Amino acid sequence: MEIERLADNLGLDVEDMDELLDLYVETTSSDLEGLRAAISAGDAEEVDRKAHSIKGASGNLGLSEIYELATKIDDRARQNTLSGLDSMVQELSAEFTKLVQDLKSSS
Repeated sequence: MEIERLADNLGLDVEDMDELLDLYVETTSSDLEGLRAAISAGDAEEVDRKAHSIKGASGNLGLSEIYELATKIDDRARQNTLSGLDSMVQELSAEFTKLVQDLKSSS
């Protein structure tokens, strides 16, 4: 992951970007847990809330892969269509895990 590039795109220095990414990782981890629980409970409204949160944070940081996946989940939840979301959330989780590993290796 090119933290310098992301920081430049947002007009931040690397230290501020590191702090922002730490907050993003913490919040998104929680949102992913909530997303899985909402899918298990069949709660489309909560799925929408959690996916929308992940989508917004990812988009604001320029994390396009995670943004795109969260957008697809968000769109399906808004249509009250939860079938098939488990595999989409697995893909989202895998991208998020990859991001976290990239962040750790660049620290």
